[in-house]
Amino acid sequence: MAGGLVIVAGFGFRTAATIESLVDALEMVGGMRRVSALATARDKAQTEVFAAFAQMLALPVHSVDVMILARQGTATRSAASLAVRGTGSLAEASALAAAGPGARLFAPRVVSGDRLATCALAEGGKKMTVHFIGAGPGAPDLLTLRGRDLIMRCPVCLYAGSLVPKAVLAHCPRGARIVDTAPLDLDTIVSEFVKATAASQDVARLHSGDLSVWSAMGEQMRRLDAMGIPYTVTPGVPSFAAGAAALGAELTLPGVAQSVVLTRTPGRASSMPKGETLAAFGATGATLAIHLSIRNLAQVTADLIPHYGPDCPVAIIWRASWPDERIVRGTLSTIGDMLPDGIERTALILVGPALGQTAFAESRLYAPDYDRRYRPQSSSSPWRNWNEGDG
Repeated sequence: MAGGLVIVAGFGFRTAATIESLVDALEMVGGMRRVSALATARDKAQTEVFAAFAQMLALPVHSVDVMILARQGTATRSAASLAVRGTGSLAEASALAAAGPGARLFAPRVVSGDRLATCALAEGGKKMTVHFIGAGPGAPDLLTLRGRDLIMRCPVCLYAGSLVPKAVLAHCPRGARIVDTAPLDLDTIVSEFVKATAASQDVARLHSGDLSVWSAMGEQMRRLDAMGIPYTVTPGVPSFAAGAAALGAELTLPGVAQSVVLTRTPGRASSMPKGETLAAFGATGATLAIHLSIRNLAQVTADLIPHYGPDCPVAIIWRASWPDERIVRGTLSTIGDMLPDGIERTALILVGPALGQTAFAESRLYAPDYDRRYRPQSSSSPWRNWNEGDG
């Protein structure tokens, strides 16, 4: 999503105001007109009528401290008057404060017909952006350069503390607001996005591994889409790649396996769609990277032995790339008895004949008679029509 100008609707209203009077005031300055956020005095933002109004419009709310406005001279009435009665100056001051530095009024305040609410529109700079960043499997130096640079620019950082190492947070700017989302529910996480939006502050949202699988990013983006908050996505090093690196293994070997299946078993957080079973994937003979399933190891081996055989290699990598990384190698028939105590989560299970295989054919890619763009052979070469990169 692309960012744009911030347009804030500032409100002043009396305690007897209704949602209808707030809507009327907004309509008199041009309706929604791409409004990005609502703003009013802190006491008024907490009222039931304004909370219902904001929820109806699905817009973030900027709560303005009227005492600060009064001291700055932004508000022309006393802070007490602004807080209690609601005036045109409060509407204008709230809009300007929420739109950020350099904001300008382009729809000065109006008073709704019943004189219970006022509204003004202000235009500010670019919208803040939520940057979803794959923080990698664990080692802080497996963070991408793009991810690091985004973290360094964001005054707010939300990170999954149960999986993202604190060393990654060293890239946050001094004074950044850092929030561990591990104990938070989705609504609370979204409220942090709303707070940052109201303050025009970019957010670095860190998830472990890569964001394309099991990150719960999709549900957050859906909420952001509904609120019109822009975001970007920066990929990260996935845990299966870190696991393969720890083993020193290529998961696709010529004549052995040419596919890697990323999957999991059913758990409390997510069930599996019909058809996505280990037995179905095992029937292909592909290398399986089974995530979030270490507690189901007995069922995993039982489901796969009929397809791979009891002697098929298995590797379990616990906390891949972390300083305390542990690797356990075995077979489908033996691995269950080899698992040490304490390995209950953050473990990847790799299964397939490609693990530890040494008797495999060499690929055609580097064969001397393989015709490719950068190493052309004679027109009579039997491999002339193969595409570059074929193994």
